[in-house]
Amino acid sequence: MITRDLTLSEVKEFLRSGALMGMGLDNCLVAWGRPQRSAKPSGQPGEFYVPDFFLEEKNPWVTFTEMVVAKRAHLYEQLSDLANQPHLDLHWRDPELSEFQVKFEMVQQAIAQNEIRKAVPVIFSRATGTLTAAMRAKMIANVLREAKKPTPYGFWTPDEGILGATPEILFSYDKREGVLETMALAGTRASALEARSSLVNDPKEMFEHDLVIKGLKEKLGAAGDLHVSPTYVWDLGVISHLRTDISVEFVKAPAAENLFSEMCMLLHPTAALGVSPNEADWRFLKKYDGSQSRFRFGAPFGFLNPTGKSVVLVAIRNIQWVEDQLLLGAGCGVVEQSRLENEWQELEVKRRSVRAILGI
Repeated sequence: MITRDLTLSEVKEFLRSGALMGMGLDNCLVAWGRPQRSAKPSGQPGEFYVPDFFLEEKNPWVTFTEMVVAKRAHLYEQLSDLANQPHLDLHWRDPELSEFQVKFEMVQQAIAQNEIRKAVPVIFSRATGTLTAAMRAKMIANVLREAKKPTPYGFWTPDEGILGATPEILFSYDKREGVLETMALAGTRASALEARSSLVNDPKEMFEHDLVIKGLKEKLGAAGDLHVSPTYVWDLGVISHLRTDISVEFVKAPAAENLFSEMCMLLHPTAALGVSPNEADWRFLKKYDGSQSRFRFGAPFGFLNPTGKSVVLVAIRNIQWVEDQLLLGAGCGVVEQSRLENEWQELEVKRRSVRAILGI
């Protein structure tokens, strides 16, 4: 894969139609040009997988005419020069508590009836407006500057897009090593509160987190040798999460193309974004959204590299837009021990962290 910096004209094309994925603290995978969509991967180098949450998108695979690995610092400088707006003038309409309460009580009822043990409802802040190229430049620059531990990612065309920085990786896989890596990431607290009352000492948060670990172990147990780390608190600045790292070492490394599709279908969504137990049909989450779609919130967002490292992120902590409609979503895990006010506060903390990362 070519490594070089973009020219000014290439950055402008990138802002029109492109894709972005962070590669550690120093580099970014950057694609731009005319997007080509397809129902299945074509086998070409550098294909992005950008489905909706419910995996109903008919053509979830996207390739661009140009793609390079760029230095993150240099890309930030170029975008900052083009971001000639003092602020993003977007007027957000936040969700009402009553809207979330309906979803919360529906999940609690399903738990009381022993249909599920956990589910993750999602709510959105909304705005109306058009994201200009300069506004996109400012947001992407802000993400590159602010997102240290989370991974920057995005995909956009003149009509739609998604941009954010996610702390959660669905999985990564490098055929050369024959190891698949994933994580359980569930349990959230403002870092200022975590310092006084740790997540690891909270029975409700640990129970929720353990459901995610259990679900991943059940799904991956037959794939190879499973390695599970101790659970620890991962401090991301504004917020902290409970995290457990899980890896699978294959006896015989499968082809990246085959494993990519198989693991996306197997792992998405984990109990961190879907439901528990695994036997429950996660697609019943649609009824909690009513007429509102999640679009790509919580969906897999991946990059297939047949000869190197393929990565699939979980598309959270983002802003989405379709024409002049903008959405900023957040979800929370609801279990039997959950309390409405606590979950409502968690949703606000998450939305606030997204606004800080994007500069909106």
